[in-house]
Amino acid sequence: MHCRLIEITVLFAALGTPAKAASGRELITTGQIASAIGDAGLQVSASQITLLTEVVAKTNAPALKVLSVGAWESNSSRVRLACVNSDECLPFVVTVRRSQNDHSGEVFIASNLQTSPHPSAENLKNKVVVRMGSAAVLLLDGGHVHIRLAVICLENGNIGQTIRVAGRERNHTYLAEVCSDGLLRATL
Repeated sequence: MHCRLIEITVLFAALGTPAKAASGRELITTGQIASAIGDAGLQVSASQITLLTEVVAKTNAPALKVLSVGAWESNSSRVRLACVNSDECLPFVVTVRRSQNDHSGEVFIASNLQTSPHPSAENLKNKVVVRMGSAAVLLLDGGHVHIRLAVICLENGNIGQTIRVAGRERNHTYLAEVCSDGLLRATL
């Protein structure tokens, strides 16, 4: 009986503590991400960045690079980043909200980036944007629940296509629609 009480106490203590990076891993901050996006030619502040999932690296200050930028919602863009040294972290996706001071109604345009061209929407529909075995972020929506989940793609997929993905531990599989490079959506 005492062992069970200790287990429950430990569980509640773990649930009440703030999230920490896995042992031997360092959290990548929105400040580091804003700096990398700035190096690519797009000035943003850390407060404009939303992480879709916790992002960690082997070192506390990895060099980051912007892989692509695309439209997300009416007032934000999706930015895909990775560590310059691919051994330090997995590629990841963030969203960047338009600045409160920007009244132009425009979200920054990917063609301003030196690092990657911005293909037209028509070309993206026919292009494989997620590959089997690659890491991605799955946005699960249902009622009043919105979950961001790190997943592994089990199939190649084009934008608009439905593919199978699995959780990191591969104990659950989901059918998800490919929204963009590294980003998928599904409903609960």
